[in-house]
Amino acid sequence: MNSWSTRQVSQQCAEHVPKSAAPGPLAATGLRVLRLSVDSASVTTLRQLAMRVCGDALEFMRIAVCAGGQRIAVWLCVQLGFVALLSETVQRQLPGARLGDHHAAAGELP
Repeated sequence: MNSWSTRQVSQQCAEHVPKSAAPGPLAATGLRVLRLSVDSASVTTLRQLAMRVCGDALEFMRIAVCAGGQRIAVWLCVQLGFVALLSETVQRQLPGARLGDHHAAAGELP
């Protein structure tokens, strides 16, 4: 299992975070990790929005401060059926959010 420190993630700022080459045990459960970044002032709103939209389908949320502290890199692990709804809702409610891709959860964080 690769371990990423907050400093390493901050340097990458969710732009070049590597993906696991092979799906791990969580991929079969239908979980997806949605990567995005938001303004630092919007992270609480994003957390509340993700909980409201996904509820128990939100497995975990990981955040890291990007270089400079103006943006926050966020990974949301949600059940597959909620990815589209969450992405659409985030784009509508937080227009400054930059959505990355989503991929099968692979038993480790990117």
